[in-house]
Amino acid sequence: MPRTFEELAGDQMDALYQGALFLSCGDAGTAEDLVVDTVMLAFQEHAAESDPERTRRWFEARLVRAFLRRSERSVQSAPVAAVERTKLDPDAFEGLGSDDLFEAASILPPGPRAALWLVLLRRWGHHDAARVLGVDDAKLQRLLEYRDLLMKRLLTDSHLRKRARGIS
Repeated sequence: MPRTFEELAGDQMDALYQGALFLSCGDAGTAEDLVVDTVMLAFQEHAAESDPERTRRWFEARLVRAFLRRSERSVQSAPVAAVERTKLDPDAFEGLGSDDLFEAASILPPGPRAALWLVLLRRWGHHDAARVLGVDDAKLQRLLEYRDLLMKRLLTDSHLRKRARGIS
């Protein structure tokens, strides 16, 4: 039995909002606007889908497209930063919250932020993510190089906040 659009969208709201918070660097107002844009776009294109995984990806693709439209920047124009590769301590991620991630994302241009959200956080395959972003696989690889910059910022900021609170 086909599910209604409201049921499909309702199942995705929490994940879409978390994704919108990452893409908007934690700005709740912008995240809410992105989710509304996404749902409106999805409603216009809605086709009943019975596979929950395909439905999730369908909504995520529309979230990324709404974000990139709002950012008024093209994924194609995002410069690739030279980032020093650092060895990451796995224990450094203990105690990091979503606000830390959202804040760290603020240093990334929109294209790399969208690519990292799809591939690293939502576990999309490279080819599918490249298709949604409108880039080829080589360009996606360059966008994903921002991962090191994100991790460095995330860990540096977290470490500084812990030191300021007297936590080692």
